[in-house]
Amino acid sequence: MDTFIGISLIIAGSIWFLWSLYSLWKGRESDDWNITTGIITKSKVFEPYRKGNPSVPIVHYEYSLSGKTYKSDRIFWGNVHTSGTLDAAQKVVDKYREGTKVTVYYNPSSAQESVLEPGSAQGTLLSLAVSCIPIVAGIIQLMTGFIDIP
Repeated sequence: MDTFIGISLIIAGSIWFLWSLYSLWKGRESDDWNITTGIITKSKVFEPYRKGNPSVPIVHYEYSLSGKTYKSDRIFWGNVHTSGTLDAAQKVVDKYREGTKVTVYYNPSSAQESVLEPGSAQGTLLSLAVSCIPIVAGIIQLMTGFIDIP
């Protein structure tokens, strides 16, 4: 059981680490993407059914390139969307009201890949650093068995 816990922590931390690293890379890449105009097609706050779960802004938009229409819901790269508060989610929705024209940054090599804000989300670098905790804990678990489950 000690080995299972250690390996599980390492795998979970590694997945988290790799996603954060990928988000930072894509965020940096998106700074150089092409620009076009799009329109917000949906903008609302998702409020969870269970108390204590984070509120999340839902923003969908469309943009056209060479006669083809693309749809996306990515505001920026990163797994840190908002602080999770209703106020933070509402600020995002207020910024991207349904029916408004917006600047869309799209990948010239893959036009269906786009963001409304180039760069990575605030907190993505912190997420990368914090993702090391389960990796280190997993290694310590494998070496010492500090979590003892009978």
